[in-house]
Amino acid sequence: MKNRVMSQSILLQRVTVAICTLPLFTLEAQASVSTIESSTPVYSAQVDGTRLEKIVVPPQELELDMNAANSIRSEAGAFKPARYSFPNAAVPRTALGHLQSIYHYDRRRDVPIVSSGGDWVIAEHFAADSHIPTSRFRLLGTKVQRQEQLDSSGRTRKIILVGWSPVRSLEDEDVSDLSSLGRNPAWIRVLSVSSDGRKKLIALAWRREGLEALKSTDEEPNERQLQFGLQNGTVRWPSMTAFTRANDIDLSATRLSGEKKSP
Repeated sequence: MKNRVMSQSILLQRVTVAICTLPLFTLEAQASVSTIESSTPVYSAQVDGTRLEKIVVPPQELELDMNAANSIRSEAGAFKPARYSFPNAAVPRTALGHLQSIYHYDRRRDVPIVSSGGDWVIAEHFAADSHIPTSRFRLLGTKVQRQEQLDSSGRTRKIILVGWSPVRSLEDEDVSDLSSLGRNPAWIRVLSVSSDGRKKLIALAWRREGLEALKSTDEEPNERQLQFGLQNGTVRWPSMTAFTRANDIDLSATRLSGEKKSP
């Protein structure tokens, strides 16, 4: 017992010394941020003083934000948790007492695609008092894999796909076989989507002629390796900036903060 008390005392001294060596600004930042866990209703929240920064909840707790694209089930059949953050809104901590009040604020909603969680997610932005997403992305970390441009009813009207694929493909799938890509694969494809769900390739960024063969489908190009144009092979835009501006492509996913992409 005596040894146990001594060990705990030594551990406390070490922790105290470690804390005392931290910069003052670090201590201040850590002191104001805390995590709150609740079992009824179920949530895990991060608060900073009187402000709610993030919250993870079963999606049914905020079910009005659920839609077919963002409601992902685990292998066991349960819906995967929704992660909310508020990059462009000041949400009071008191919202934890009535979770539905979160609906009154601009919000970003992420759902993990795989059961292990992680940073591969479907991410959407909702405006205050609306349950129709203004934008939707599939992200791996900060990298955009897919962007959906939505109309005012939430219907997908355009899809932007990022990643190597055969130049005329309309499919959204990983390509692991380099030989299936062809000589000049596409890096970015822009698809229009009709009201009945039919997709049409309308613009793309593809690999220039004469370059060394790709060594991996994970290899990312630089701008000099790409041409930007139409589905018939006509070069239309001189640069990535012109191409993304003309097709309203948001490779930084800035719309998830509720901000309009700069023209």
